[in-house]
Amino acid sequence: MPETTGTRKPSSKRVVEELPPPAHEAEDPVCTVAFCPICMAVTATRGLAPEAIDHLLSAAREFFLAARTVIDIRGDDLAGEGKPKKTRLEKIEIA
Repeated sequence: MPETTGTRKPSSKRVVEELPPPAHEAEDPVCTVAFCPICMAVTATRGLAPEAIDHLLSAAREFFLAARTVIDIRGDDLAGEGKPKKTRLEKIEIA
């Protein structure tokens, strides 16, 4: 077998192939907080239709408005804490 004594010169041009990142890596949210509610919500609503998301946002708005009303009423009750409260009873007949 013939032996080669010469050395190969390194190529001045290098071909670097850049592969696009896999699709699942580009879509996954990266969060350092375990059980982050924002990331969980984004992940849960990713595949939903826009109409469903609009419906969920409307329901959440109504829920928070109802909670605000309850808090406001409770705050009004606590503000008048020194006043004697009137007990109002009403008899309801069930037929």
